[in-house]
Formats: sequence, structure tokens, C-alpha cells
Amino acid sequence: MTPAFGESTFKELEGALRGRILLRGTEGYDQSRQVWNAMIDKRPLAIVKVAGVSDIQATVRFARERGLPVAIRGGGHNVAGSAVCDDGLVIDLAAMKSVRVDPSARRARAEGGVLWGEYDRETQAFGLASPGGAVSTTGIAGLTLGGGFGYLSRSYGLACDNLISADVVTAEGDFVTASGDQHPDLFWALRGGGGNFGIVTSFEYQLQPVGHVLSGFVAFPFTMAEAVLKRFREVALEAPDHRVWFAAILPLPGAGKLVAVLMSDFGPEEEGWQALGPIRELGSIVLDTVARVPYCVMQRQLDANSPKGQRHYWKSAYLNELSDETIGLLVSAMENTEGVLDQVMIETQGGAISRIAKDATAFEHRQVRFNLGIFGVCTNPGLDEAVIAWARSLHGRILPYSTGGTYVNYLSMGDDVHTAYSDARFGRLAGIKARYDPGNLFRFNHNIAPAQ
Repeated sequence: MTPAFGESTFKELEGALRGRILLRGTEGYDQSRQVWNAMIDKRPLAIVKVAGVSDIQATVRFARERGLPVAIRGGGHNVAGSAVCDDGLVIDLAAMKSVRVDPSARRARAEGGVLWGEYDRETQAFGLASPGGAVSTTGIAGLTLGGGFGYLSRSYGLACDNLISADVVTAEGDFVTASGDQHPDLFWALRGGGGNFGIVTSFEYQLQPVGHVLSGFVAFPFTMAEAVLKRFREVALEAPDHRVWFAAILPLPGAGKLVAVLMSDFGPEEEGWQALGPIRELGSIVLDTVARVPYCVMQRQLDANSPKGQRHYWKSAYLNELSDETIGLLVSAMENTEGVLDQVMIETQGGAISRIAKDATAFEHRQVRFNLGIFGVCTNPGLDEAVIAWARSLHGRILPYSTGGTYVNYLSMGDDVHTAYSDARFGRLAGIKARYDPGNLFRFNHNIAPAQ
């Protein structure tokens, strides 16, 4: 049980900060406790808007000494809502926005409050990029710590594969740098093990030359869903590393549902246009947005489908194949959804992701071909139970056709984090957790309890 804390208690902490503290009832508190997923409604005792590393260290030590729970907020985009907690402290990194690019070394260092869209703007000033998320408003921190799949991943690996080093504040309030040479066990765990092991104050990434890209949607009526998904399967399995395909069945507000295929091709433009042929020849196209666009424009193309304030419950499943049976289950489930915003999305993996050694990072699902996301979405709290039940039911029917593994960044509140890791890997992560956070101070995440 959390002890009672008055305003005077937090005055002591406030005097040690460059940032500021928002207590319940103060201006800005309610806005700052809101996260991307409106299904999350937590009321922390205080939100500490840190200005730098010393603020984080002071807050961690303050919380430890008083037995206060601590949640860490980077971008606040995680579907599970782990960036906030009830009756504890939130350490909010949103003001930590520095991005420094070294174009000659092709490296960038970004603080923990940076969003991918912000990072991309800075790196693209030099014609460079790192693999990041598919939605520009996602934080670099949470995505990277969970692995980090994006448009560039088939070409250059996951976000965590491009992490060179990380500055971390531990549960003791100490500052360490984790890399291949320093605290290598911690560095291994940070690359896919989630936010269990400390507060990452800055990330150093490898950069790659990236300019304009051929990218966009080709959408069809929902009645064509089965045919489109089968054609998507064909082109996705044949794609070179520089081409990534997504497919989705998603709502068209006021007009039912669509089935859409998204292509992003970083290779020769003419090859990209030719690759679209088998998709376009299906006919009856409702929408075609494919064009050669700047990288930052491509990174924003899914933003409109993921606005803050909707209510989300997600499930995911890794697939070694996209079987006819799986396609049939997806189409059938999308015919009768409880929420008008429910959707499913299939991401193609492989390429550079599969060529990185399985034990190189905490992320281990290297050889799968597809990642299926099942997204229960609504705007009415009265539909929460229905969309959750729909997502769980569909996931249960898909499970026999899957590897049994899940993507940790797609886990919803209450999901079993062990499903994202094999027994051996989970045990190794628990051992590292015991070394760096034996008291499980950082437990508002997809929590891996410290080994006993």
C-alpha cells in the first residue's frame, strides 16, 4: 500500500529539480496524465517533468527512499498504457528532445523524450535515417526497447539492431552507459527486453543513407479481401530486402471497410512501380496513393489512422506462413466486428532482421515471415468489453496457425509478457533484471520480475 504523501513532501523533491512537478489538481496535471490509448485512465500522485539526467536521478532516489511506484513516460504511445500509474510517480521525459547528428560517422544521439517524427526531421537534414516505427508520433524509447519494426527493417534491421549505445539511470539512481563494451549484459537486455532495466536517457543509433522513397496504399472494396490478401502473400514472399509490404483490413469512416496493401520501396524507382503491377491488376481500386515521396512524408502516412484519444486493445501473433485458413479467419472476423474501428494488419518481416544472430539481442523472433496485429479500437467506453472480447477471440482462433510468439510492443494491459520470449531467454532477462533492479522499482512495463 502506498503511504500518504502531502504537497510538502514533494516540495523537497521540487527543490532538487530543474524541471517541475505536477500534483493532482494542479494546472496541466490532467492533460499530462493522458496517454495515446484513451482506454488507460490512471491517476499518479505526481508527474515529474524532468529536464535532464540529474532530475531523473533525484526522482528515482526520492521514490526508492519512500517506497513509491515509478512509471516512465517517453512518447506515451504504448498500447498497454505503462507510461502512467495509479498512486505513484511518473517520470516524464517529454521535455528531453535533443537530437545530435554526426553525419561523417553516420551516428545520431537522441534523448528519451524524442518521437520518431522529430528524430527523422533531424537526421533527414543530412539525408540519413535509422529504422524506426511506422507511426511518426511513436516515441523512440519504447519502440527501440521492445525491438522496433519499421519500414527500413528489412533493409537494415530493427531499431534495436541499430542501437550503438544507451545512457541509463539505474534503480539505484546511478548513471551508466551500456554498449557492446560497457555493461554488455544490460545492453543485450535493452535491445528487445522492454523498459525493465532502467531509464534510458539517450540512445545512440547507426544511420543509413535514405532519401525519397516510393510508397503508398492501394485499397480495394472489402468484398475483395480474400483475393487481395492472397496476392499480398505472393508479392511479400518474393520481395527483395529494399521493399516492405503491409496489408490491412481497416475501416473507412461512414463507408464500411476496405482491404489495403501498402508498399514502401527503397530501391530503384522503376522496380518499385513494376512490383505494384500484380496488386493493381486486381482491379476495382478504390484508392491509390503510391508516389515517390520524401522519407518523412512516408513516415507520417499512417498517422491519421492512429490519432491520440481512441480506445485500443491489441493482440499479435507471429506467423511463419499466411495460410488460406488464416486469411479466411481474418476476413470472417472483420465481417462482424463490434467496433466500427476494429482492424487487422499484417507486416512482412525477414530480410536483414533474419540475418542477425538469434542471440545477439533480447529480441528473438528473427525467422518469422509475418507479424499479425489484431487491433480492437473504439471511441465509446461502453464498447470496451466488446472490442476486447473480439480481439481475444480472433487471436485464439489464429493461435494454432502461429508460432505462439508475440511482439512485446503489441502486448496490451494484462497480457503475459512471457509469450514474447522463450523460456531460456526469459530466464536470462530475469537474471539481468535481478542485477540492475532487484527490487523491481521499474515494474510499470511489460514486467519481467527479477530472478530470485
